[in-house]
Amino acid sequence: MNQKVVLITGCSSGIGLALAARIAKDEKKRFMVYATMRNLTKAEHLVEAAGRTLGRTLEIKQLDVCNEESIKACVDSLPERRVDILISNAGMGLIGPIECQSIDEMKTVMDTNFFGLVRLLKEILPDMKKRKKGHIVVISSVMGIQGILFNDVYAASKFAVEGFCESLAVQALRFSLK
Repeated sequence: MNQKVVLITGCSSGIGLALAARIAKDEKKRFMVYATMRNLTKAEHLVEAAGRTLGRTLEIKQLDVCNEESIKACVDSLPERRVDILISNAGMGLIGPIECQSIDEMKTVMDTNFFGLVRLLKEILPDMKKRKKGHIVVISSVMGIQGILFNDVYAASKFAVEGFCESLAVQALRFSLK
């Protein structure tokens, strides 16, 4: 049986960690999960959650969505560069009044949450389009629909992700992507 290759970003904690561990534990072993994170020194919780799936149906890889070379190196390390399911989960928040945040902090949030997704897709979409196969799952936030007090920049980054994905969905359908 051919396993589906799943690439998940942002797996050092939270949703990414939980998804990676859960998908890797699929009883029918339908998936090979590549759980990625920017900083591999934060892999301890994922290693613990993965248990016996580590090295079998789950591998941990370094990937920084803010670095094109890191993304390319990670994708190049996959067998045949194949990604059947991309789960874009990496992200960061920024809480507080706008006047207390620096422009550099705001740029970092946008770079991670929005441009990180764009970088990933620029690397992975061409192969999916050639194969006319693939699934893209983008973990966003309710704040991509409605802003919340003191989350202005985070909400703006997620609004950008939502608009980008709406537009991309039309293109993806033309290539049988979901």
